[in-house]
Amino acid sequence: MRTINKSPGPPGFALVMESDVDLRAVICTSLLLEGHRVECVADCAAVLAWRSSVNPQPDAFVLALGAGEADPDWATLHVALDDDVVLSRAAVIVLLTIRNGLTFPARARILQKPFAMEELLALVETDVAHGLPA
Repeated sequence: MRTINKSPGPPGFALVMESDVDLRAVICTSLLLEGHRVECVADCAAVLAWRSSVNPQPDAFVLALGAGEADPDWATLHVALDDDVVLSRAAVIVLLTIRNGLTFPARARILQKPFAMEELLALVETDVAHGLPA
């Protein structure tokens, strides 16, 4: 894995949602090795719960969607990513297997699975260094 040039300043904070335990561990470990703070959750309900926590809010959400059955809380999370004062501040990166009729916030950037880890790391780095994409 190549090392991405890090921008000066504090590390970014990414909240990763991936239901597959092994893939979640790989993504989270890769982000940690790049110097980011990371929290990992399994589903949309856990992402929604984050907005009421006392923890710092993420700079970026990395959301794996589209595999198998749709997460029953995706519709609620989708609305919250645009409308919730807490969740709407973070960048959104969607790791997509198949679309399954899903729609995403306008600011979402999509990586099709399988994806190169370096590509995901670069997107997170850009989001952290420069804020939300225009």
